[in-house]
Amino acid sequence: MMTAETATWRDSAVLDDLFMNLAEGHPGAIAALLNVLRTAPPEPLVAWPAETAAAWRAGLDLALESLDRSQLRPCCDLFLALCDIGYDSPLFRDLVSGMVRQTRPDYLDPAGLLTALGLREPAVSTTAIASRWRLFEVLRPGVLCYHPPHGLGTVEAVDSLANDIRVRQNRLYQMSLKVALTQATLVRPASWLLGLIKGEAGARQRLRPDDFFARAVEGLVAPQAPDAELLKAILVPVALSAEQFAALRKPAAPATATATATAEAAPEAPTETTAGTRTWDQARGITEMAGLIAATETLQDQGADTANVAAILRTDARRGTHVNDWVATLALLQQAFGSAPWFTAVLQELGPEAVCWNDPAIFVDQSDRLPGRLVSHWFEATATARGPAYLAQACMGLPLRLWTHAERIVGQRAGAENPTLFLDTAVHEITRGTPSADTLVWAYRQGGDTARLLANPPLLFKTLQRPVRGSFIKSRKDLHKLVMDDQAFQRLVMRDGDPEGVVSLVRCVRHSPLLDAGERQSLLVKIVRVFPEAIALVEDRRAQVTRKPIGKITSIRSFQRHRRELEDIVSRRIPANSQAIAHARSYGDLRENAEYKAAKDEQSLLRARREELENALHEVRATDFADVTAPECVVPGCAVTLRYPDGRQETCQVLGLWDSIPERRMVSYD
Repeated sequence: MMTAETATWRDSAVLDDLFMNLAEGHPGAIAALLNVLRTAPPEPLVAWPAETAAAWRAGLDLALESLDRSQLRPCCDLFLALCDIGYDSPLFRDLVSGMVRQTRPDYLDPAGLLTALGLREPAVSTTAIASRWRLFEVLRPGVLCYHPPHGLGTVEAVDSLANDIRVRQNRLYQMSLKVALTQATLVRPASWLLGLIKGEAGARQRLRPDDFFARAVEGLVAPQAPDAELLKAILVPVALSAEQFAALRKPAAPATATATATAEAAPEAPTETTAGTRTWDQARGITEMAGLIAATETLQDQGADTANVAAILRTDARRGTHVNDWVATLALLQQAFGSAPWFTAVLQELGPEAVCWNDPAIFVDQSDRLPGRLVSHWFEATATARGPAYLAQACMGLPLRLWTHAERIVGQRAGAENPTLFLDTAVHEITRGTPSADTLVWAYRQGGDTARLLANPPLLFKTLQRPVRGSFIKSRKDLHKLVMDDQAFQRLVMRDGDPEGVVSLVRCVRHSPLLDAGERQSLLVKIVRVFPEAIALVEDRRAQVTRKPIGKITSIRSFQRHRRELEDIVSRRIPANSQAIAHARSYGDLRENAEYKAAKDEQSLLRARREELENALHEVRATDFADVTAPECVVPGCAVTLRYPDGRQETCQVLGLWDSIPERRMVSYD
C-alpha cells in the first residue's frame, strides 16, 4: 500500500490525504509534503502533466486557505519549494508575506522588504521571489558582495529602516535592497570559494579542473543561476589570473596530467591591471570612476581616454541607477575640464537623455545632497547641458541656500538677452499659485513689486500647510516667523490696512489648521495692534454653539433582534457547520470536494458575523427613548416634520442605530 513516505508527486490518492492533513494542521503534514515534492522533476508546475498539475493546484488552494496565519514560520521550507515549482495565487503570496514578517520580526520596515522581494508585483514570478529570499537570508555585514558596476566588495551594513545596504570596495557605496536582491551575488560564509578568494592555502591546494566550477558555484548565492562569466568576474584578478581561470575551465585531463594542471593553476601574481594601478579615465564604471577621481590630486585630460569617460557617463545617464556617483563625477569633471571642447560636447549630448535632468525630483534631491564646494560646478554643467532657462525653473524646487549659485549662473548664461530670467521664473511660480516657502522668502527679500506679490494670505497659508522635510524646513520656519512676528511683513500682506486685505488675512487665521488656538489669538491681537481701526473686522461676535456627542444607542426591539441572532449562531448554526465539515471531510478527494469548501466558507462567514455581533452588542446601549424631551434640534427619539414648497408635509421618526425602516418613515440618526 502506498504511504506518505513512499508516495511520489503523481500519487493522487496519497496527495489528497496530505492536502487534507495540511488543511487540518496535522503534525508532520509539512514534512510529508516536502518529501513528495522532492520526487518531482526539476520543471515548473506548468510543464507537469495537466491532470497532475490541476490536482496540485486544487489541493493547495484548499489546504493553504485553512492554514493558521499566526503560525506561518514553520512553513518557510514548504513555501520556498512551492515557489521553486512556480505555484502562484493571491492567497499564496499573502501567506508568504506573513511568513516573511514572522521569520524576520527584527526588520524595521517589513513593507519595504516585501516590496524588495517582489511579493507585491504580480509580474515577478514566485521562482524569482524564492531566489531573492535565499539571497536575503545570506545578506549580512561581513559577507562578500559582487555587483557588476562596482566589482567585489564587502557588505558593511544593512539598513532595515531605509531598505538599503552599504558596501565597501575602493570606496563606500550604497544600493537599495531591491537592487541588491535582483542584481548582486553573495559569497556564502565558510564556503570553499570564500577561502579561495581570501587566499587560504588549503583552498588553493584543492583547485582541480574536474570539479572547479561545481564547487565554486556552491559558494555563490545569486538571483539567477551562476555561469562561468559571473565566476570569472568575481575571481579574476582578485584570486586567479585570467590564464589560471582558463586552465581550470578546460575539460578534465587524464590522471597523469592532473598534477600538472594543478601545478599550472598554482597561485602567482596577477598580470592584469588592477584597480590600484588603474587611472581615472580607465575606470570600468561610474562608481569606480568617482572613487579614482576623488583619489587623484590633479586631473589632466592630455592623453586621457576621454572616449571611455564619455561612454561611462552616457551609459549611467540613461540608467539612473548610480545617480549619486554620476552627479558627483560630473561636478568634479566640470571643475577640472569645464571649458574643454570634448567635455562641453559630452554635456550637450547627455542633456536630453539624462535621467537626473528629466526627473525634477531626482535633480532636486541630488543637488541638495552635493557638498557645497561642488554645487556651483554641478549647476554650471546643468546650464551647459540644458540651458539657463532649465536651471532657473529647476531652482524653484531647491532649498533657498542653493539659490545664490543658481541665480549667479543663470544671470551669467542668460546675459544681456534676458537679464531678468531668474526673477521672471520666480514671479511666474508665485502668480500661478505653486511657489515653495523658499520662493516666497526669496521674493520678500527682493522688495519692491516682487515682495508685493505676497499680499495674498490664502497663498501664504496654503504654502505653509504644505509638508516639507530636510533642507526645506528652514525656509518654512522663516516664512512662519514672518507671518507671526514681523510687522512690516504683516503690513505688506494686509496691503497697508486695506479692508479686503485685513479680512482676507483674518479669515485665513481663523480657519487655517496651520495655527493652534494660542497662535491664532496672538496673531489676531497683533493685527489689531498694527491697524487699530480694523478691530471691528477682527472681532467675532457670533454666538458659540456647543453640542454634546451622542453615544451609540438603539431601540430595545432592535437590540433584542441582534441578540437573538447571536444566540442562534452560537447555539445552532456553528455546531451544525462543524458537523457539515466533518461529514464533507469523510468524502476525501479535495479536487472534487465542493461540500468541504462550501462548509469552510460558511465557517468563515459565521465566525466573522459572530465577532461583529459581539462587538456591536458590547458597544451599543438599548433605550426606549422615554427620557427625550421636546428639543430645539434633531436628536434620537424625536419626530421631525418636513414642509415642502408645494405645501406638503411629512413626519419622520429619528431613532437609534439598526432602527431604520424607510417605508415606515423611521430613520437612524447616523
